[in-house]
Amino acid sequence: MAAPVEPVVIAEHGGLVVAERGSEILVIDRGNGPAEITAFVLGVLTLVFVGFGVVAVASALLGADTPPVGIIGGAVLVAGVGFATAMLFTVAAIRRRRRRPLQTFPPVAVFDRAHGVYRDATGSVVAPLHQVRFERRMQVASSSPKLVAVTPHGVQVLKRGNPFGGGVGTLDAALTDAVFGR
Repeated sequence: MAAPVEPVVIAEHGGLVVAERGSEILVIDRGNGPAEITAFVLGVLTLVFVGFGVVAVASALLGADTPPVGIIGGAVLVAGVGFATAMLFTVAAIRRRRRRPLQTFPPVAVFDRAHGVYRDATGSVVAPLHQVRFERRMQVASSSPKLVAVTPHGVQVLKRGNPFGGGVGTLDAALTDAVFGR
């Protein structure tokens, strides 16, 4: 039995991939959102803890403060190094995920140009292609838009962007071009 054909990447932004596999346009989410947010938070904690720890230890070593401040500063510095280590492991996990073949991720949506239909992640037909359009819409409580497919039956969210992973960029235009050839 032949191995499945690896989809060809048309566009990629923030862990969301638009790819082509024969007559199908696939939308694949690599699922990096939570890891990207975690890496950002760990980066901020690293900066804060290492910064305060270095200042407190240096202050104690230069004799400006009492020894307990140096001990507390050392503990804060050690915590900062721990956050930095966790951040590095998180970033490494994101990179490993990006190197995985696309065929190992289930598609969020499939736009079958040969049959003229839009199928969801379960393979169910959602709508005929000529009734689908792609938009970026703002999310409540987020500065990043989400990418949606608008059909007569409603709005299906393809990807919720987050500011730490780059949002959804111009994938709405890339999808429109790929699916409809405009």
